[in-house]
Amino acid sequence: MTTAVTRPTAAPSRSSRPTLRALAWVTWRQHRTALVGLIGVLVLCALLLLQNGLAMHADFRRLGLADCVPGRQNQACPVSIDAFHHDLDLVTRLTAVLFPLPLLFGMFLGAPLIAREYESGTHRFAFTQGVGRTRWLVTKITLLAMLTVVSAGTFAAIVMWWYGPLVASHGRLGEGNLTYEVYGVVFVSRALFALALGIFAGALIRRVVPAIAATLAGWVAVFAVTFLSLRPRFLTPRTVVDAMAPGINPWVIAEKWTAPDGHVLTTTEKISMLQNATSTPGPTRDTYAYLAHQGYSYKASYFPQSRFWTFQTIEASSLAILSFLLIIAAVWLVRRRGT
Repeated sequence: MTTAVTRPTAAPSRSSRPTLRALAWVTWRQHRTALVGLIGVLVLCALLLLQNGLAMHADFRRLGLADCVPGRQNQACPVSIDAFHHDLDLVTRLTAVLFPLPLLFGMFLGAPLIAREYESGTHRFAFTQGVGRTRWLVTKITLLAMLTVVSAGTFAAIVMWWYGPLVASHGRLGEGNLTYEVYGVVFVSRALFALALGIFAGALIRRVVPAIAATLAGWVAVFAVTFLSLRPRFLTPRTVVDAMAPGINPWVIAEKWTAPDGHVLTTTEKISMLQNATSTPGPTRDTYAYLAHQGYSYKASYFPQSRFWTFQTIEASSLAILSFLLIIAAVWLVRRRGT
């Protein structure tokens, strides 16, 4: 009698699992259209900044505006500043165009990442391969996050070069100065946050278009709350009484002028008072000291421009932590819901 011996089927070896290189290739294949589109938009904006920046830098040197920073202006500065006004208008318009760029990473790269798999039903295939859904998601998210940080960081460096001549004269921090929003690590962290928010929205909603809409609404809401309420509370403002706030271009949070008779000036009265003080004939003088001598009292809470990078670090770190939590939540949702 012959006994047939059946050998047990060998378990798949670790070497048969997809490598990081293979996962990166698949990630590129799946998201190349969005990636090429996003990088193309950044390149076009960078070329626009390069063209405008070269002209602006040349005008800045030609007009000698390096010697016209507040506090040490000469008699020729008003004419030079007026001639530079066209460049300043372009800076304002370009800044408004650049502001929403980080949102594109969330709307067109983050939101479809998981939502498209669920909407088309391909998650049943993608999440049941040898690589495992957790490793697959973590690898894709990590690769796309790295690309987001590198591309946004490179673009932020170009913005810093572009705006460089205006740092001393116009500052980068303050109400109405949109440069803060497109400058430095905050720009990078907003792109990363948009990506994470889009990924989370896609995992939660499982539909591409609603996930894109949720990403747009969430990103704008977080920006609005930060801009209007949270940012002025990041640090304790300084207070100054009866003298001009020290430093150049301070970010004034609150100010109050009190007339000699004790009543608080309205905005219209304040503007009229300052215009009268600066137009009064006489030798060059400190306007604030002159008004104090006339009996006016001034009190202000402000942040100096030296706090700029501290504000940037606080905001960028907060957004990075929030991005990490959103990504963890997205992975947890995918693991919990199954296929």
